[in-house]
Amino acid sequence: MKLKHYLISNLIVTIIAWLLWLFILFRVDPFATNWLGRCLFYLALFSAIFGTMSLVGFVCRFSLIHQRLAHQAVIAAFRQAGLLAFGVVVTLWLLSQQLFNWFNLLILAGGLAMLEFFMLSCQSNDSYCQTKQRRTVKSDPEIISSSFDDESAPDGR
Repeated sequence: MKLKHYLISNLIVTIIAWLLWLFILFRVDPFATNWLGRCLFYLALFSAIFGTMSLVGFVCRFSLIHQRLAHQAVIAAFRQAGLLAFGVVVTLWLLSQQLFNWFNLLILAGGLAMLEFFMLSCQSNDSYCQTKQRRTVKSDPEIISSSFDDESAPDGR
């Protein structure tokens, strides 16, 4: 997908997500709805924040910072937008459940920071997480059996 098509499609989906969130915000009564209405509210908000922050993050990286490769700017903006949107939605959910305090916010921020650092550490030059492959030892029956011969004993028994 070309960069222009990605930006246009992301912009359209983000506008639709914001309109959907506004529709849910003004048309759905939070006290009369069931769990589905609340899930749609948080899902629409997540999608709207995710799309907006991925566009803003890409534009900041590509035009203001002058990052050379567009795909690296897209990947970084996408990753950080997802973490930010998740953090905002979880914070609002904690507020709605009256569980929000500084300790929970500290745990959430620390967890998101550790997740970001983990994802950064998985990146290599071509942006793929490489795992270490275990070396397998090939066994040769002759080598194993010859090492236990009686002739190889130092005292000759």
